[in-house]
Amino acid sequence: MEIPTRKSTAAVRRGYMSLQPVAAGFGADQHDHVRAPSCQVVTTAAEFHDLEPAWTELAAQCRQPSPFSAWDFAVEWWRHFVLGQMGRATGRFQVIVVRDAGDSVIGIVPLYEEKTKGRAGVGFRLQPFGRSYSFEPMSDEPIALFHRAHEAAALEAVRAYLTEQARTGTWDVAALRGAQRRGDRPAPLRWRGRTAEVTRAVDAPMVVQLPKRWNTFRKGLSKSMRDNLSYYPKRLNREVGAWAICAARTAPEVALATEALIALHRQRSRSTVGKPHCDHIPTATHAAFMRRWFQRLARRGAITLMVFETSAGVRAAQAFLDHPGGGAVYYSGHAEDVYRFSAPTLMTEAWLRLCIADGKDRVWFPPGSVSWSGRWGAVPAAPIGELSIYAMSGPTVLRAISRRCQLALAGG
Repeated sequence: MEIPTRKSTAAVRRGYMSLQPVAAGFGADQHDHVRAPSCQVVTTAAEFHDLEPAWTELAAQCRQPSPFSAWDFAVEWWRHFVLGQMGRATGRFQVIVVRDAGDSVIGIVPLYEEKTKGRAGVGFRLQPFGRSYSFEPMSDEPIALFHRAHEAAALEAVRAYLTEQARTGTWDVAALRGAQRRGDRPAPLRWRGRTAEVTRAVDAPMVVQLPKRWNTFRKGLSKSMRDNLSYYPKRLNREVGAWAICAARTAPEVALATEALIALHRQRSRSTVGKPHCDHIPTATHAAFMRRWFQRLARRGAITLMVFETSAGVRAAQAFLDHPGGGAVYYSGHAEDVYRFSAPTLMTEAWLRLCIADGKDRVWFPPGSVSWSGRWGAVPAAPIGELSIYAMSGPTVLRAISRRCQLALAGG
């Protein structure tokens, strides 16, 4: 399925759309010397699969590599949520591929179409993979890949392409995930002819720098955190008896641990003990996505599931994702009977020990998780710019006003 554009899809495939970068544009960087980048648009499944080599190469060249921008995550997310028409996804998508004058890929922005509903009728929104307003996306990091040396040129090329496409009236708003902001402060609202652009800063993942030795890292933690790491194992020994934390890394081990994680995550979301938690795996589609994605990672040795066991069986589990030089904290789950022993804290400790032993120099916690990731010494990274391009035709403006009014009423 294809999203119509101002140029026909056939015309786009015959030649790239040349766009001259504007130095003062969104995310502009005075050190960027790429000339005349061009945009190619991919709208079919076959073309999307052909992107894998270029995608993987570019993902390694981004300023902050992430398991959520890797091909394994993207292809399974596309298969389950976009083609599967989860929530209000229509099944249509377009992947904008930016190339420099030498035909090297310097940007990949995957977008899919999501319906918007309101009193003014049905409209459409272009969303980056990894984000949604109508279903749980299982990630806090919408996908947009930009070569770290050419972020400004790639961003501007995509922005210009979407601005041109907005004239067709096929969508109301397109959201563009930017790059880490380095002191630039673009205007929060900019008018560009028949479009309006809104820029806002969003939280980036929290980062922890790792030393070469665990004892060095432990000494850098607060006294209360060090005391907790000693207290909870002693309490477990005293009140539970035998217990263990095991690392699942092979494909068969990961498959078994994934089932435990799904069940325990859902159990935790229904628990009335402790802080309430959302269910990030609410449907069979979400569970299927996690199984397929985790198996891809396991075959590459890029995932670790920590499993907490007692004589009563597996009582807690948490996923940790690997990528070159680092790793990322993902979802967890636990039974109510181990809540008082802070099983997630002990599993994270075990994983951090493995990361240091494996020579990793940094790990990431989810964006905005200051209260608990700060206990491990995590600090916020530079915020990320997010650009929304609004098509300013009559019907789209009416739908936008209608949606804002509904949101205001719901909140008030």
